[in-house]
Amino acid sequence: MPYSLFWEQKSVRDPLYGFIGLSAQENRILETFAIQRLARIKQLAHTYIVYPSAVHARLEHSLGSLNVAGRICDQLGIRKKEKMAVRAAALIHDVGQGPFSHLFEEVMRFVNGEDYSHEDVTKLMTEHNGSLKRALGSSQQDVLQIFEGDSLLSEIVSSGLDVDKMDYLRRDSYHTGVAYGMFDFERVVRNLWKVHENERDYIAIREKGKDALESYRLARYSMHAQVYEHHARLIADDMFLRAVIASIKEGYLPKESLDVRDPESFLAKYLELDDSSIEHHVLQNAKGVARKLIQDVRARKLLKRAYVLPLTKDCVPNPLHREKLITLSKDAAEKTEKRIADEIGVDTGYVVVHPQSINMKLYERFEQTIGAKEKPILVFKRDGSVASLDEESPISASMSPIRRLFVFCPEKHTEKVKKIAEDIFKAKSRY
Repeated sequence: MPYSLFWEQKSVRDPLYGFIGLSAQENRILETFAIQRLARIKQLAHTYIVYPSAVHARLEHSLGSLNVAGRICDQLGIRKKEKMAVRAAALIHDVGQGPFSHLFEEVMRFVNGEDYSHEDVTKLMTEHNGSLKRALGSSQQDVLQIFEGDSLLSEIVSSGLDVDKMDYLRRDSYHTGVAYGMFDFERVVRNLWKVHENERDYIAIREKGKDALESYRLARYSMHAQVYEHHARLIADDMFLRAVIASIKEGYLPKESLDVRDPESFLAKYLELDDSSIEHHVLQNAKGVARKLIQDVRARKLLKRAYVLPLTKDCVPNPLHREKLITLSKDAAEKTEKRIADEIGVDTGYVVVHPQSINMKLYERFEQTIGAKEKPILVFKRDGSVASLDEESPISASMSPIRRLFVFCPEKHTEKVKKIAEDIFKAKSRY
């Protein structure tokens, strides 16, 4: 049955979708502290430094994802019980985000020594947070299966074409004031299709919706190139990370408070963290470089680009040298930072070597996605056959990653650092 108002207990006004209807269960989830905390976490971290109106929060994106999930479930004919679980999963899919969103995952990895993500924290919250468990009720296990499974319902929440991306592209575009993230949302949703292959159901796009989906893919690529990976946002994020990690190393921020081995103790402390609280903690407790970096980010006194090297054949002709720079390790970057900092006489925290790679997986060939988390998007063709969109697209094979190597430093040292970096990396700066 299509979406109707008979079950709606509450509605929330949204700039993209108008009124979003919520069931009694969804309203209980919305009122938990874990979800309300998302109102204090910026969706795009320090992007507001470049686009001042980009101060929207994870909470509104979560509500938008719920709304898109309902639309997709109706389009695919998902049963009511499963639809409830998918909408609940979409509403809480970001509940594990830390301060400044994905940026805090780097802090979690530093503490826990593994590739820890906000999805892992979301699962911990779903399993161990009392108020969230009570609000989810009988849907809790269904939601966990969606997060952990490999099914049609899981694809709706997390895949190459999921509720998360379909909402954040349009929402981020709206709040930044750019047109890069806009695509024909209605045509994409109305042309979604369910196909049965290899003993399970998959999401596909009907052939007549293929062109609308191309605009979605280009929107994703353009938003990364022009907004998410803007150099000013990159350095603001890096400065924030340096401040927080330095605070942990120097004992101003207890490392054990972010240790996930005791889930209940960890979650109690983690829920206290949001954008303001982490900045306040560092400013109140840290000293030296950590405190200064946070102060500078808040005042928009950012480190400046001293060296920019596009990692292309034209700029780095030697393929072996180019590969070495593309695969520059974290350890090698840190050694380079120390060398440059020593030569110009500043603390290592004020020199940042940042390898950048904008590589959208939607543009990879089908063979390159085998075994990967993000699967190819399927096309349901008019003759009833199924194909991978990358094989049907005229643009997929021609798109290549954008790779650059940045070196940032205090403005007064840019010319000297440029020369040092050119000597180290054996290539002229293109900035």
